[in-house]
Amino acid sequence: MIFGGQVRSVEDIDFLERAGFSVGEVALTSKQACEYWLRSGVRNGLGQGLPLIAHGPGEGPPNDIKNLWTKVIPALEDTVVTCAAMAIRFLTIHLWTDSRFVKHQIVDHKIVAIGHITTFANDLGVEIGIENLSENADDLERALAGAPHLSITLDVGHGQLLCTRNTSFEIIERLSSRISHIHLHDNLGGNEVRDDLHLPIGEGIVDFRRILGALMRKGYKRTATLEVKRHELISSKARLEKILEAVRGEAAASYSAAQQQLR
Repeated sequence: MIFGGQVRSVEDIDFLERAGFSVGEVALTSKQACEYWLRSGVRNGLGQGLPLIAHGPGEGPPNDIKNLWTKVIPALEDTVVTCAAMAIRFLTIHLWTDSRFVKHQIVDHKIVAIGHITTFANDLGVEIGIENLSENADDLERALAGAPHLSITLDVGHGQLLCTRNTSFEIIERLSSRISHIHLHDNLGGNEVRDDLHLPIGEGIVDFRRILGALMRKGYKRTATLEVKRHELISSKARLEKILEAVRGEAAASYSAAQQQLR
Protein backbone atom coordinates (compact mmCIF):
# COMPACT_ATOMS: atom_id res chain seq x y z
CA MET A 1 0.00 0.00 0.00
CA ILE A 2 1.36 3.42 -1.00
CA PHE A 3 0.80 6.05 1.70
CA GLY A 4 0.17 9.71 0.93
CA GLY A 5 -1.14 12.90 2.48
CA GLN A 6 -3.32 15.84 1.56
CA VAL A 7 -1.83 18.71 -0.43
CA ARG A 8 -3.24 22.24 -0.23
CA SER A 9 -0.12 24.18 -1.19
CA VAL A 10 3.22 23.71 -2.92
CA GLU A 11 4.85 23.69 0.52
CA ASP A 12 2.75 20.65 1.48
CA ILE A 13 4.42 18.68 -1.31
CA ASP A 14 7.86 19.44 0.16
CA PHE A 15 6.65 18.44 3.63
CA LEU A 16 5.28 15.09 2.45
CA GLU A 17 8.48 14.28 0.58
CA ARG A 18 10.62 15.06 3.64
CA ALA A 19 8.29 12.98 5.83
CA GLY A 20 8.70 9.91 3.63
CA PHE A 21 5.29 9.83 1.95
CA SER A 22 4.99 8.48 -1.58
CA VAL A 23 2.01 10.38 -3.03
CA GLY A 24 0.18 13.68 -2.53
CA GLU A 25 -3.57 14.26 -2.95
CA VAL A 26 -4.07 17.78 -4.29
CA ALA A 27 -7.19 19.57 -3.03
CA LEU A 28 -8.90 20.95 -6.15
CA THR A 29 -11.96 21.83 -4.11
CA SER A 30 -12.84 25.21 -5.62
CA LYS A 31 -12.32 27.38 -8.69
CA GLN A 32 -9.76 29.37 -6.71
CA ALA A 33 -7.84 26.21 -5.84
CA CYS A 34 -7.76 25.16 -9.50
CA GLU A 35 -6.45 28.59 -10.50
CA TYR A 36 -3.79 28.45 -7.76
CA TRP A 37 -2.46 25.11 -8.94
CA LEU A 38 -2.46 26.10 -12.60
CA ARG A 39 -0.44 29.22 -11.69
CA SER A 40 1.91 27.20 -9.47
CA GLY A 41 3.56 25.47 -12.40
CA VAL A 42 3.43 22.14 -10.55
CA ARG A 43 3.04 19.26 -12.96
CA ASN A 44 2.89 15.53 -12.34
CA GLY A 45 6.14 14.62 -14.06
CA LEU A 46 6.99 10.97 -14.59
CA GLY A 47 9.70 10.10 -12.08
CA GLN A 48 10.09 13.75 -11.04
CA GLY A 49 9.03 14.83 -7.57
CA LEU A 50 6.14 13.48 -5.50
CA PRO A 51 3.49 11.71 -7.61
CA LEU A 52 0.15 13.50 -7.41
CA ILE A 53 -3.52 12.57 -7.46
CA ALA A 54 -6.42 14.93 -6.75
CA HIS A 55 -9.63 15.49 -4.81
CA GLY A 56 -12.50 17.48 -6.30
CA PRO A 57 -15.10 19.85 -4.82
CA GLY A 58 -18.12 19.02 -2.70
CA GLU A 59 -21.56 19.05 -4.28
CA GLY A 60 -23.53 21.38 -2.02
CA PRO A 61 -27.27 20.65 -1.58
CA PRO A 62 -27.53 16.91 -2.33
CA ASN A 63 -31.22 16.91 -3.35
CA ASP A 64 -31.16 19.84 -5.77
CA ILE A 65 -31.32 18.79 -9.45
CA LYS A 66 -30.72 22.33 -10.72
CA ASN A 67 -27.61 22.67 -8.56
CA LEU A 68 -26.35 19.32 -9.87
CA TRP A 69 -26.51 20.28 -13.54
CA THR A 70 -25.80 24.03 -13.39
CA LYS A 71 -23.05 24.09 -10.73
CA VAL A 72 -21.72 20.68 -9.72
CA ILE A 73 -21.11 19.16 -13.14
CA PRO A 74 -19.54 22.32 -14.65
CA ALA A 75 -17.28 22.56 -11.57
CA LEU A 76 -16.26 18.92 -11.97
CA GLU A 77 -15.53 19.46 -15.66
CA ASP A 78 -13.27 22.40 -14.77
CA THR A 79 -11.54 20.23 -12.14
CA VAL A 80 -10.95 17.45 -14.66
CA VAL A 81 -9.47 19.97 -17.10
CA THR A 82 -7.16 21.21 -14.34
CA CYS A 83 -6.09 17.63 -13.59
CA ALA A 84 -5.31 17.02 -17.25
CA ALA A 85 -3.29 20.26 -17.42
CA MET A 86 -1.29 19.15 -14.36
CA ALA A 87 -0.88 15.61 -15.75
CA ILE A 88 -2.80 14.23 -12.75
CA ARG A 89 -4.45 10.96 -13.74
CA PHE A 90 -6.75 10.20 -10.80
CA LEU A 91 -9.48 12.38 -9.29
CA THR A 92 -11.79 11.60 -6.35
CA ILE A 93 -15.26 13.15 -6.52
CA HIS A 94 -18.25 13.55 -4.16
CA LEU A 95 -21.74 12.77 -5.44
CA TRP A 96 -23.94 11.45 -2.63
CA THR A 97 -26.12 8.54 -3.81
CA ASP A 98 -27.22 7.02 -0.48
CA SER A 99 -30.84 6.07 -1.17
CA ARG A 100 -31.70 6.49 2.53
CA PHE A 101 -31.17 10.25 2.30
CA VAL A 102 -31.11 11.24 -1.37
CA LYS A 103 -34.42 11.22 -3.25
CA HIS A 104 -34.70 8.38 -5.73
CA GLN A 105 -35.26 10.67 -8.72
CA ILE A 106 -32.19 12.67 -7.68
CA VAL A 107 -30.13 9.48 -7.47
CA ASP A 108 -31.26 8.69 -11.02
CA HIS A 109 -30.00 12.09 -12.20
CA LYS A 110 -26.72 11.57 -10.36
CA ILE A 111 -26.16 8.21 -12.02
CA VAL A 112 -26.52 9.96 -15.39
CA ALA A 113 -24.23 12.76 -14.21
CA ILE A 114 -21.60 10.27 -13.04
CA GLY A 115 -21.68 8.59 -16.44
CA HIS A 116 -21.22 11.98 -18.11
CA ILE A 117 -18.30 13.13 -15.97
CA THR A 118 -16.44 9.81 -16.14
CA THR A 119 -16.72 9.78 -19.95
CA PHE A 120 -15.57 13.41 -20.07
CA ALA A 121 -12.62 12.59 -17.80
CA ASN A 122 -11.70 9.39 -19.61
CA ASP A 123 -11.39 11.32 -22.86
CA LEU A 124 -8.79 13.52 -21.11
CA GLY A 125 -6.92 10.61 -19.56
CA VAL A 126 -8.25 11.11 -16.02
CA GLU A 127 -9.70 8.27 -13.93
CA ILE A 128 -12.61 9.18 -11.64
CA GLY A 129 -13.12 7.57 -8.23
CA ILE A 130 -16.40 8.15 -6.42
CA GLU A 131 -15.96 8.42 -2.65
CA ASN A 132 -18.38 6.69 -0.30
CA LEU A 133 -19.91 9.32 1.98
CA SER A 134 -22.41 7.01 3.68
CA GLU A 135 -23.24 4.71 0.76
CA ASN A 136 -23.24 0.95 1.10
CA ALA A 137 -22.13 -1.57 -1.53
CA ASP A 138 -25.58 -1.60 -3.18
CA ASP A 139 -25.51 2.18 -3.71
CA LEU A 140 -22.00 2.09 -5.15
CA GLU A 141 -22.74 -0.91 -7.33
CA ARG A 142 -25.58 0.99 -8.97
CA ALA A 143 -23.29 3.92 -9.76
CA LEU A 144 -20.61 1.58 -11.12
CA ALA A 145 -23.12 -0.19 -13.36
CA GLY A 146 -23.95 3.07 -15.09
CA ALA A 147 -20.33 4.16 -15.61
CA PRO A 148 -17.83 1.55 -16.85
CA HIS A 149 -14.87 3.91 -16.38
CA LEU A 150 -15.78 4.73 -12.77
CA SER A 151 -13.67 3.60 -9.81
CA ILE A 152 -14.20 3.73 -6.05
CA THR A 153 -12.30 5.79 -3.52
CA LEU A 154 -12.97 3.82 -0.36
CA ASP A 155 -13.17 6.14 2.65
CA VAL A 156 -12.67 3.83 5.63
CA GLY A 157 -13.61 6.53 8.15
CA HIS A 158 -16.88 7.33 6.39
CA GLY A 159 -17.62 3.61 6.43
CA GLN A 160 -17.89 3.79 10.23
CA LEU A 161 -20.72 6.35 10.18
CA LEU A 162 -24.50 5.90 9.86
CA CYS A 163 -24.20 2.12 10.19
CA THR A 164 -23.96 -0.69 12.72
CA ARG A 165 -20.92 -2.30 11.02
CA ASN A 166 -18.27 -0.52 9.00
CA THR A 167 -19.48 -0.66 5.41
CA SER A 168 -15.88 -0.96 4.17
CA PHE A 169 -16.03 -4.71 4.75
CA GLU A 170 -18.92 -5.31 2.34
CA ILE A 171 -17.54 -2.84 -0.21
CA ILE A 172 -14.18 -4.64 -0.16
CA GLU A 173 -15.79 -8.07 -0.36
CA ARG A 174 -18.09 -7.23 -3.27
CA LEU A 175 -16.37 -4.41 -5.18
CA SER A 176 -12.63 -4.75 -4.53
CA SER A 177 -11.81 -4.90 -8.24
CA ARG A 178 -13.15 -1.34 -8.66
CA ILE A 179 -11.33 0.20 -5.66
CA SER A 180 -8.54 2.45 -6.96
CA HIS A 181 -7.79 4.61 -3.92
CA ILE A 182 -8.28 4.64 -0.13
CA HIS A 183 -8.89 7.40 2.44
CA LEU A 184 -7.76 6.60 5.98
CA HIS A 185 -8.82 8.39 9.17
CA ASP A 186 -10.46 7.45 12.46
CA ASN A 187 -13.63 8.38 14.35
CA LEU A 188 -15.94 7.21 17.12
CA GLY A 189 -18.87 6.26 14.91
CA GLY A 190 -22.10 8.26 14.90
CA ASN A 191 -24.94 9.50 12.75
CA GLU A 192 -24.15 13.19 12.18
CA VAL A 193 -21.82 15.13 9.90
CA ARG A 194 -20.06 16.38 13.03
CA ASP A 195 -19.13 12.76 13.85
CA ASP A 196 -16.78 12.67 10.85
CA LEU A 197 -13.91 13.61 13.17
CA HIS A 198 -10.87 12.68 11.03
CA LEU A 199 -8.98 11.54 14.11
CA PRO A 200 -5.43 10.16 13.95
CA ILE A 201 -5.19 6.44 13.27
CA GLY A 202 -5.81 4.48 16.47
CA GLU A 203 -7.71 7.18 18.35
CA GLY A 204 -11.19 5.98 17.34
CA ILE A 205 -13.02 2.71 16.83
CA VAL A 206 -12.29 1.94 13.16
CA ASP A 207 -10.93 -1.62 12.94
CA PHE A 208 -7.96 -0.88 10.70
CA ARG A 209 -6.39 -4.27 11.35
CA ARG A 210 -9.33 -6.19 9.90
CA ILE A 211 -9.98 -3.69 7.11
CA LEU A 212 -6.36 -3.59 5.96
CA GLY A 213 -6.28 -7.38 6.22
CA ALA A 214 -9.33 -7.62 3.98
CA LEU A 215 -7.73 -5.28 1.45
CA MET A 216 -4.48 -7.25 1.54
CA ARG A 217 -6.30 -10.53 0.91
CA LYS A 218 -7.94 -8.93 -2.14
CA GLY A 219 -4.51 -7.90 -3.42
CA TYR A 220 -4.88 -4.14 -2.99
CA LYS A 221 -1.51 -2.43 -3.58
CA ARG A 222 -2.48 1.05 -4.71
CA THR A 223 -2.55 4.44 -2.98
CA ALA A 224 -4.00 5.46 0.40
CA THR A 225 -4.27 9.06 1.63
CA LEU A 226 -4.12 9.75 5.36
CA GLU A 227 -6.81 12.39 5.90
CA VAL A 228 -5.57 13.71 9.23
CA LYS A 229 -3.97 16.96 10.40
CA ARG A 230 -0.43 17.58 9.23
CA HIS A 231 1.12 17.16 12.69
CA GLU A 232 -0.64 13.79 13.00
CA LEU A 233 0.56 12.38 9.67
CA ILE A 234 3.86 10.83 10.70
CA SER A 235 2.53 9.09 13.82
CA SER A 236 -0.55 7.85 11.93
CA LYS A 237 1.63 6.47 9.14
CA ALA A 238 3.80 4.67 11.69
CA ARG A 239 0.72 3.08 13.28
CA LEU A 240 -0.57 1.92 9.91
CA GLU A 241 2.78 0.43 8.98
CA LYS A 242 2.84 -1.43 12.29
CA ILE A 243 -0.69 -2.74 11.64
CA LEU A 244 0.29 -3.87 8.14
CA GLU A 245 3.35 -5.62 9.51
CA ALA A 246 1.15 -7.51 11.99
CA VAL A 247 -1.35 -8.41 9.28
CA ARG A 248 1.43 -9.73 7.04
CA GLY A 249 2.78 -11.76 9.95
CA GLU A 250 -0.63 -13.28 10.58
CA ALA A 251 -1.00 -14.12 6.89
CA ALA A 252 2.43 -15.76 6.79
CA ALA A 253 1.68 -17.79 9.92
CA SER A 254 -1.66 -18.90 8.50
CA TYR A 255 -0.02 -19.94 5.24
CA SER A 256 2.70 -21.85 7.08
CA ALA A 257 0.11 -23.68 9.19
CA ALA A 258 -1.84 -24.62 6.09
CA GLN A 259 1.30 -25.97 4.43
CA GLN A 260 2.07 -28.06 7.51
CA GLN A 261 -1.40 -29.61 7.36
CA LEU A 262 -0.85 -30.61 3.73
CA ARG A 263 2.33 -32.55 4.55
